[in-house]
Amino acid sequence: MKSTTNGASMLLTGATSGLGLAVARTLAAIPDWTVLATARSRARVEELRALLGDPANFRYVVCDQADLASVREATENIKNLIAAQEIPSLRSLVLNAGIQTGSTDSATADGYELTFGTNLVGPHLLVGLLSEVLTAPTRIVAIGSGTHYGKFRRSYGMVAAPRWEAPETLARPRVGDGIRAYSTSKLGTLYWVHELARRAPRHIDAICYDPGMMPGTGLARDRSAIERFGWKYLLPAMRVVPGVSTPVRSAAQLTAVATAKDSLPRADLRGGYVEIDRPVPSSPESHDPGRERDLFEFLDTATGLDSRQVAPWWSKGAESTA
Repeated sequence: MKSTTNGASMLLTGATSGLGLAVARTLAAIPDWTVLATARSRARVEELRALLGDPANFRYVVCDQADLASVREATENIKNLIAAQEIPSLRSLVLNAGIQTGSTDSATADGYELTFGTNLVGPHLLVGLLSEVLTAPTRIVAIGSGTHYGKFRRSYGMVAAPRWEAPETLARPRVGDGIRAYSTSKLGTLYWVHELARRAPRHIDAICYDPGMMPGTGLARDRSAIERFGWKYLLPAMRVVPGVSTPVRSAAQLTAVATAKDSLPRADLRGGYVEIDRPVPSSPESHDPGRERDLFEFLDTATGLDSRQVAPWWSKGAESTA
């Protein structure tokens, strides 16, 4: 069956809760976008379908970023939908799925530390395998976090500052602080966005979007009882403070960026950092071409990506002018 929906397609990962669910609900009211919404299991897909009321412009894809076989299967399903013209061309990727845990001793299905594997390895394979079917112009929006700054104002003591190490070390399960692993993975997300922007042709914009702190969401579910209480009941009173937001507000802004309906200068977006509704400088530490290249190349190796699987520009080490 060929698509009866005009416009373009968007991939939205992690659509079942929090910011992702709020974005999905926003997109359900924009019929000129076909949305490929992912969930990590068939049961979660059915939950999402019920939560959304199964809007006509939505398709659902099982994709568990902690399992590279699941990511490969998801990308094959998406490519088949495009090849059969069952969905419009793919012009937006919103990489929202991610996790935060309490320790670093758990592993993905492929043996990578769970936070690093889910927040960096899985998305890298997903985008790499879809790179050859992206249609100009495309926006790839990775979800960042103010925790990458390592400043008190950005997390109010809830998240330890990032501590970057060689990707080979960060990818290995070990005894350690899972909360710090989360902020470190968000620093890694900026490295990944910067390197992707350096390699991608001009019609593909890689952007890091920070939705701000969103107290009351499920982000603190693995914390202590006191921390969960503060996150759920005390911090929401701070929503008037700069850098603090709600899922609904941030979802509206993220949707505008992902669909190119924002009013932000494109020069600020490519490889840039958007906090809620405005471009801001990311941390000085987040700009390191050596780390950016090393991470990208490590992720290529970790996922087994090679030139036969990705768009020609993907493996270029210098900025493309295509």
